[in-house]
Amino acid sequence: MVPWHQSASLILMGKKQINNIHGQSLFDYSTLFLKRSPNMRFAPNISAFPGGKLDQCDLSLEWPKYLSSSINIDRFSRRKADIYKDIDHPYPGLAFRLCAIRESFEETGLLLAKSRTSSNSEHSSMLNLSNELINKWRDRIRHDASQFIVMCKEIDIEPAVHSLFEWNQYLAAAIAKVRFDTIFYIATLPNTYPCSIAHDDHETVSADWLEPDIAVKKYHENSISFLPPQIYELARLGNFRKLSDLIEFLLKCDNDSTHHIQRILGICYKLPEATVLLMPGDEHYPLDASFTTPVLSTNQTLKDFDSKIQNRLVMMNKGDNRKWQVHCKNTDNTEKDQLYIKPLVDGWEKL
Repeated sequence: MVPWHQSASLILMGKKQINNIHGQSLFDYSTLFLKRSPNMRFAPNISAFPGGKLDQCDLSLEWPKYLSSSINIDRFSRRKADIYKDIDHPYPGLAFRLCAIRESFEETGLLLAKSRTSSNSEHSSMLNLSNELINKWRDRIRHDASQFIVMCKEIDIEPAVHSLFEWNQYLAAAIAKVRFDTIFYIATLPNTYPCSIAHDDHETVSADWLEPDIAVKKYHENSISFLPPQIYELARLGNFRKLSDLIEFLLKCDNDSTHHIQRILGICYKLPEATVLLMPGDEHYPLDASFTTPVLSTNQTLKDFDSKIQNRLVMMNKGDNRKWQVHCKNTDNTEKDQLYIKPLVDGWEKL
């Protein structure tokens, strides 16, 4: 048993609509963000990707039996991410995908699923259900997650697990009040869809589709708040302006047997002038970094902490615009996985 919570998050992307109310963008797709309630103990007022904790029902062996006739179930037995090694399950990739889809449905009313007879696709499919049916089942599942498979069997559908692709994995740094180990998946849609936040949902207050560059601009304008993983992942998505290019890359990764998602554990340093979150590969990243590594303090200045190889996020301690900024340089020789996409440095959204 691991000493942290296990969870799955879904970076949901839709082909951008022509009428963009948020301004001119460099990207032809939008990403879904959910704003958390100000009353939450963990990450209040933060906008994040949909997702949540792994539930015992996600591990049910009824799922492989139910899905094996229509999908290549063996695909999900591959241990393509570190988090998959932490659960005793023949298809760990299936369990965490089910978690991501179920949690996203609970939070947004968007159900990534398809009929049992329709074919699989690289795009996720959004099931067109009546509001009455969505509200009925979402309410049941929110109170009892095991109702998810009951719903699928009753209306003869299956979650679109085939269209979720592994993207990254984070173990929350010691600076976090609650420690989650989270695998991030990407799913793409041919369009964006309106979300329906449940009236009694005390965790989520709103949802918005934003292009990666627009999201970062809003962050620097103080109109949206993100945690470091969201900032880091938006900077990685900055490498893909077209959704078709991203899909091509995801398929390449999925078909490459050597591609593996490694757990990222950020190590937090408190400097007199800034807070620095070091990521693996940074020259100052501790060799003995572990889950128990606390927030570290040093009297070194930011200049002293400079290095030729950097993979970090930095936030100044003073000033009106205290925002995380990505610093990444000369990390080519530190990546074991040649398919890993590096983040673009701060300011990429203005290109």
